[in-house]
Amino acid sequence: MMETKKKLSPLHCIFFIYQSFAHTAAGGEVTKEEQQVINNCMYRWTGSDEKKTQMIIRQSVDWAKENIKTIQDQVETMMSMINFLKQQSDFNILKREFFLMDIRNIARADNQFSESEKKWHDMLAKALGLEIRISPESHEAIKKSIDRVKKRKIGFRR
Repeated sequence: MMETKKKLSPLHCIFFIYQSFAHTAAGGEVTKEEQQVINNCMYRWTGSDEKKTQMIIRQSVDWAKENIKTIQDQVETMMSMINFLKQQSDFNILKREFFLMDIRNIARADNQFSESEKKWHDMLAKALGLEIRISPESHEAIKKSIDRVKKRKIGFRR
């Protein structure tokens, strides 16, 4: 059987980043509250299309199960997806700011906004070209953290 590739959409990337942020920044499992916020955010990104939202979530989770084996894979993929999103012509400054607001809402969903989550937020902001910082980390420290992350090929396979 020949392998075919499925085009990676910005929506798949957004979900993967939200899910990965909730999982990695807090250093563990995604809480029920975080998952609810992620689902609500995705619902907004799909224009309140529940069927499309569920499809994006399912496809992204299936893809991740197949392709993401370690936390390092997850982090590298997340940062590569940020770069992919940044290159999308319709992922303008307003959408980037909404995206970061979602990241903050996900972080606050469990009533904890850890220093680790704040640093991750700032790394995502910097990678998106936004000067929105909430951690005590210096610009230089944030840049060094981003530079340490290897770039990874992203894409869906069927």
